Formats: sequence, structure tokens, C-alpha cells
Amino acid sequence: MSQAPKRAPANAPHKRLSNAIAELHRALLTVQSSGHPAQSNPYALLQAVMHDPAFAWLKALTDLILRIDEAGAKGATPSPEAMKGFVAEAAAMVEGHDSAPEGFFPALRLHLLRPDVAGPYGRLRALVKELQAA
Repeated sequence: MSQAPKRAPANAPHKRLSNAIAELHRALLTVQSSGHPAQSNPYALLQAVMHDPAFAWLKALTDLILRIDEAGAKGATPSPEAMKGFVAEAAAMVEGHDSAPEGFFPALRLHLLRPDVAGPYGRLRALVKELQAA
């Protein structure tokens, strides 16, 4: 009888990073969709997120979440090299490094004074610093 694959603990670094990025992503998506015609229809909003240029800057976060989650799929733990890369990418985005996707940090900065964005942003930034020091 085969056993189900072991799951990484919820406090595993890759899960913590993915969750913190997802929290910021949700906050930014909520802010970005405010006032958008598709805001009240989840299907129309999904289409807007995928195809409307106003949402394109959020794709960098979406892609990073997906790559972290894929690396940790089926209970696996991403390699130290992969984690270092994920943390560096997250740091570039939240700190505005030159290696951040073009236009990401200026778009993020427009929303940082909003409490619903500032909280998740601050938590992600603190986690990135913690993971960089580990």
C-alpha cells in the first residue's frame, strides 16, 4: 500500500514566501480592480486580469507564486538554490531593484499608502529580510 506523499509543513520557508506574496497579490488585485467594469463579475475579472493591460504588472507576482508552488509540489522542498532565487526575485520586486520586472515597483508604489496594501507589503518585506538572513 503506497503512502500519500509527505507535505511540507505550513511554516516551511517556501510556503511562507508563497503565502506572503499571495497576500500582497490579493490586496493589489482588489485595489487594481476597484472601479473596473469587471469588478463585480468574477469571470469577467479573471478575463481582465489575464488580458487587460491595466493588470499586466501583477503578472510578475502571479508567476513567482506559481513557480514557488510548483517547486514545492507534492511535498517537495525547493532546493536551496531555487529558494535563494525566489527570495531574490521577491526582494527585487518589493525593494525596487533594477532586476525587478519593468514598471512593477512604480505601479506598486502608487498603492503603498493604502493600509490594505501596506500591511501585506510590510509583512512580505520583513519575511524577505528574514529569509535573506537565514
